[in-house]
Amino acid sequence: MWEPIYNLNFIIRLQAVLKIVTNQTVTALDLLADQSTQMRNVILQHRMVLDYLLAEEGGVCGKLSDSNCCLQIDDNGKVVKQVMKEIRQLAHVPVQTWKGMDWDLFSWLPGGPWAKRMLFLFLFLYGVMMLLFIPGMIPCFTLLTRRIINSTQFVMTSVEKKGDVSIMMLKK
Repeated sequence: MWEPIYNLNFIIRLQAVLKIVTNQTVTALDLLADQSTQMRNVILQHRMVLDYLLAEEGGVCGKLSDSNCCLQIDDNGKVVKQVMKEIRQLAHVPVQTWKGMDWDLFSWLPGGPWAKRMLFLFLFLYGVMMLLFIPGMIPCFTLLTRRIINSTQFVMTSVEKKGDVSIMMLKK
């Protein structure tokens, strides 16, 4: 059977592994978001230069004779970075410390600490009284048992025989 401290250590290790994996994943996605934003900027710059150089021929679209020549590259880098920030916050686990076992026997009871103390005091006094009462009662019980046994006399009145079985009749 696993001990509670073993389970706690196992959970802490799992949290650490999850945090490391999450941080590495977030870092990788942040780098990809940065690269995507940089690529978008470079592509737009190249397109502007090409349009400038090919301005006499109608820009890139005129040169290619393409009527459906629209360049639109969405910048989702900021959205990805916001999602990664939220994932980091979600994966963050505050430092936990072991405070030892809480051995409050009366934690299941409703009421304040004073009620629990009163119950403990009552149970303690009851236990002490029983420890004092029982040893004093044992001699009384043995004396009572002896008197009952001594005062009871058995007298055999008759013996009947029925087949192989003998039946004795006792009279008090």
